[in-house]
Amino acid sequence: MSINENQSQPTNKDFYDGSWHLTIEDQVVEVTEEVYRAYKQPLWAEKKRQEREKRCIISDGKGGTKRCTRNCRECDLERAEKGLPLIDRTGSVLSLDKFSADGFDVPDSINIDELVEDKLLLEELFAALDELDPENRRIAELFSIGKTEREIAEFIGCAQKTVNNRKLKLFSQLREVLKDWI
Repeated sequence: MSINENQSQPTNKDFYDGSWHLTIEDQVVEVTEEVYRAYKQPLWAEKKRQEREKRCIISDGKGGTKRCTRNCRECDLERAEKGLPLIDRTGSVLSLDKFSADGFDVPDSINIDELVEDKLLLEELFAALDELDPENRRIAELFSIGKTEREIAEFIGCAQKTVNNRKLKLFSQLREVLKDWI
């Protein structure tokens, strides 16, 4: 096989020995490319739908909504959720040492019991937030970073009254789930 022929071959783990293969019930079956694509298309579509569902809902700027297309790894909400260090607008990692250097008060003594209790409460809160549909979760996230109802409504592309109603229902749900902690 020449180098040019090798470069024109698809680079897919299911394409080898010059043909397409599917694994069905632990058996590898050789198929045509058309059959392979027809079999995989619904699987690819479902995977794409699940990935899209995880994305935040934002305003499209025309009064409607759309899914966010920004890099989630750079989003403060995603970084905090995954336990990654937060980065400020200049690209610097935020830390207690940096806060102290910037003149903010950082307590010298930390009560471990309170810290553990706060961590457990946050874990319960995050679990409760994970149960919400993506749009309600986004409303809660935006509210938690200090956005007003009007700003949230503009951001997700709905009426302020809708955000108010959803927020009331959302907080009622969260209060019920966290009633043992509050």
